Amino acid sequence: MKRVLLLIAVLLSFALNVLAQAHDSSMVSIKPGAIELGLAGSMTIVEGNSRMTFAIRTGFFTAAPRGLFGFETSLAYSHLNALDWLDVEGAFSWQAKLGNSAVYPFLALGGGFRQEKLGAFRQLRYPVGADLGMRALVAPQAAIRVEYKFRRILHDPVANFSEHHVVVGLSLLF
Repeated sequence: MKRVLLLIAVLLSFALNVLAQAHDSSMVSIKPGAIELGLAGSMTIVEGNSRMTFAIRTGFFTAAPRGLFGFETSLAYSHLNALDWLDVEGAFSWQAKLGNSAVYPFLALGGGFRQEKLGAFRQLRYPVGADLGMRALVAPQAAIRVEYKFRRILHDPVANFSEHHVVVGLSLLF
């Protein structure tokens, strides 16, 4: 967990340093009609067990009052010991530009399904929840994305449960 927090701090520091050195941050912005393609990852360690998650995201933005609406999909693969799972999710978001900066905080609502596989055993679950995060543009077509994801996992055979994730990623904007 300390490594993940350190990585987040380094990435945020890098993004803010690049933004502070930009001569005209008003030239760097996400425009309506932009398409986002991103890679993200997270690592969770609980009592010596580490879980790695890798995700590919795609989405697009449209004009919204005081910001942008975003529609995105993500495909994430996670592995923990002998357990593998694949998450397919969709989300609707709203993001605003902070003043004249190139930082876009966002709030998203989404959900999807999760296919878990442990040997021959397979289980389908349904994660739903909210995301809170930010994109910091480090170039006209590149952003660092940091977010907190809350998911309620439904249809578990024992009991529904909640997950909390901090995810760091890099996005390209077209």
